[in-house]
Amino acid sequence: MFSKKHIYSLCLVSASVLWTSASAATTQPDDLLYPAISVSTEEISPNNVEGPITINGGAWASSGYGPTLRNTGLYYTLDLPVVGSVPFGSKITSVNYSWSYSYVPPGMLVYLCLNSTNNCVNVSASKSGRLTNFNDQAANKKFIFAFGVRGNGSVLSPAAYGQRSQVIVNYN
Repeated sequence: MFSKKHIYSLCLVSASVLWTSASAATTQPDDLLYPAISVSTEEISPNNVEGPITINGGAWASSGYGPTLRNTGLYYTLDLPVVGSVPFGSKITSVNYSWSYSYVPPGMLVYLCLNSTNNCVNVSASKSGRLTNFNDQAANKKFIFAFGVRGNGSVLSPAAYGQRSQVIVNYN
């Protein structure tokens, strides 16, 4: 099988690998094994210490898929209810929104409304954004997207399929 010469060579190679590993392990610098920590006697002045951070307010997010638009001249709505518990008396500080459709038909109108379709902002020109129009209004009310296409009630061909729409309501 193996001659004495091969066995001797194999032993020498094994011994050199073990010696290299052992010598490499002992050549690590001591400062990595025993880090030095220096302690300062300088004290921080109480005037430089700030109080705890107080966070007032919060946020809630709600999303859904917009309705399929099949006819012109009609409005279709998507209700986005409040998610979580918003403390009574909380006021909106900003609203981030986004809406999307499979395609935007010519004459499409999109409104974002707070609690009813009587309090709306036209967001047709931008599929996403940040609004301050609802600031200082109650933060514990739902939002409604109203989608429509100008026209006389004719069939929209092809239909526009609603994609994900969302609001993120920030409040104090």
